[in-house]
Amino acid sequence: MLSKTFCLGIAFLAVTTVGTIANFSLFTFYMLNVLAGHKMSSLTCIFTQLTLVNFTMLVSKGIPQILQGLGWNCFLNDVGCKVVFYLRKVSESLSISLTSLLCALQAFTISPSNSRWTEFKVKIKQQTTPSYLFCWILNLLVEIPVPLHVRGPRSSNNITNIFDIVFCTSQETRSAYLILASFRNVLCLGLMVLTSGYMVLLLHKHRQHMQKIQSTNLSTRRHPEIRATRTILLLMSTFVSFYALTSIFTLFITYFNQKSPWMLPTAIFLSLCYPTISPFVLIPGTLRNPLNVWVKKKSSFSHWSQLYTWRHQ
Repeated sequence: MLSKTFCLGIAFLAVTTVGTIANFSLFTFYMLNVLAGHKMSSLTCIFTQLTLVNFTMLVSKGIPQILQGLGWNCFLNDVGCKVVFYLRKVSESLSISLTSLLCALQAFTISPSNSRWTEFKVKIKQQTTPSYLFCWILNLLVEIPVPLHVRGPRSSNNITNIFDIVFCTSQETRSAYLILASFRNVLCLGLMVLTSGYMVLLLHKHRQHMQKIQSTNLSTRRHPEIRATRTILLLMSTFVSFYALTSIFTLFITYFNQKSPWMLPTAIFLSLCYPTISPFVLIPGTLRNPLNVWVKKKSSFSHWSQLYTWRHQ
C-alpha cells in the first residue's frame, strides 16, 4: 500500500507537470509571436511575465515537494535552500504585484472618456514599462532577507518547528521584513478589489446601454476589450480565492496546529493551484484574440465608450 507521503509526492508531480507545461507553452507562444513581428500590447506583456513567474513558482515549490514525497529528504544544501526559497518568495510577490497591476491597467483602459481617470490614460500607457521594472526591482529587493534566514536541513533530533521538517530550516525573520511584505500584499489585494469592482460596474453599465440601443454592430462578442476584462476578472478571482485559502492554512499552522503533517503540504499545494490554473484562463482569450488586436485595431469598446460619453454630455 502506498504511503501518504508518496501519494502527496504524486499529487505534487501531477499539478507541477501540468502547470509547468501549460505556462511554458503559453510563454513560448507569446515569444514566437514577438519574433514573428507582432507588437506586444501592455496586457500581453503582463501575461507573458505572469507565465514566467508562474513557471518559476511551480519549479521552486513543486520539485522540492515531489522529491520529498519520493523519499529524498536531504537533497538541498545550504546554498540550494537559499536559492530555492528566494525564487519561491520572489515569484509569489511578483504574482500578486503583476496581477494587481494587470487589473489597474485594464480598469484605466476601459474607463469612459468622461471619467475622472481620463487624464491618467495617456500617462498610464507611457508608464507601463517603468511599472513592470518597478515591480521586479522592488520585489527582488524586498525578498533579500529571505535567503539570509534560510539554512540547510538540520538533524531530525533538533526539530522544534513544523517548517524545519520541509527539507530546509528557517530562522525567525525580522519584523521589518514582515511588515513591509504584509503592507505590499495588502496594498496589492486592495488595488485588485477596487479596480475589479470598478470594471464590474463598467461592464454592468455597458450591458444596460447595449440593451437600450439594441445594436447588432456592437455585439458583446465583438468587443475584444470586454473579453479581456472578463478574462482578467476571472484571473483575479482565481488568485484571490487560492491566496485566501493558502493564507488561512498558513495562519492555522503558525498559531494553532504546528504538529499536523498534512497542513503545510496542503497549504503549499493550494499555493500551486493558481499558477497551474491561470494559463488555462489565459489560453482561450489568447487563441480568440491575436496578440496585436489590442494594439493595431481600435476596439468597439472604445467606440462604445465615446458614444456613451457623447450621449451623457
